[in-house]
Amino acid sequence: MDFWHQVLVYVLLFAAGLIAGAVNTVAGAGSLLTLPALIFAGVPGVAANATNRIGIVVQGLTAVGEFHRRRVRENHLSWRLVVAGLGGAVLGAILAARIPDDQFEFLLGILMIVLLVLIVKSPKPHLLDNGAPEDAWSPLGTGRRAAVLGVFFLLGIYAGFLQAGVGIMILLALGYLVRLDLVRGNYIKLLFTLVHNAIAFGVFLFQGVDIAWVAGGVLTAGQALGALGGAWVAIHGGDRWIRIVMVVMVLASSAKLLGLVDFVMGWVR
Repeated sequence: MDFWHQVLVYVLLFAAGLIAGAVNTVAGAGSLLTLPALIFAGVPGVAANATNRIGIVVQGLTAVGEFHRRRVRENHLSWRLVVAGLGGAVLGAILAARIPDDQFEFLLGILMIVLLVLIVKSPKPHLLDNGAPEDAWSPLGTGRRAAVLGVFFLLGIYAGFLQAGVGIMILLALGYLVRLDLVRGNYIKLLFTLVHNAIAFGVFLFQGVDIAWVAGGVLTAGQALGALGGAWVAIHGGDRWIRIVMVVMVLASSAKLLGLVDFVMGWVR
């Protein structure tokens, strides 16, 4: 890859990070943009999955730190749910590290379409605005506690394997299974994704997956700046356009990953 081609690749990665940062602020699931961007930049699928965790961990540290600075935390549920997902995250990351690149990219193309439907529908998490008990764990019966821990073990597997869209899944699980307010639900979401992505990243390193450090750093820088822009857009009511851009980019990326673009181009020729 010559110098100017490499510069162009990094510019495009930064732009993808910029859009993903805005998407994460407004709608979530920015990994549906950053993962294909890394793959299209020449990073193999499994390595792209590992590299993508850099920005997620950095964003998570920043967000959880901000919650703590504002004295927002949840001490009854959060550690139980994080522990419940630990084994799942390790298992998911091991599976992700060992799957062949072509199979991972094909699976990603399918999952992107499924997750896009979830994002477009924007299901409400049913978390409370107020009136939630301070201790949301103690009132739960034995069966409900087992269900909560089982669901979060499965979410840990998904977070370790791919993680894209896991945030909305966490909020939905909390909304249907636990009486909790949205603020503390978001704290649990951020802490869960931070811990399990950090663990997954460690597993990828231990498994010998090559990390594209420079590409990951460029994406992270774009995501940080995009998050600021996304907050401004959300405040000024322009999130509809971010969603439209995301839908178009995810559909195009999924078509490429599934080989549809190459098929059409070959047919045209």
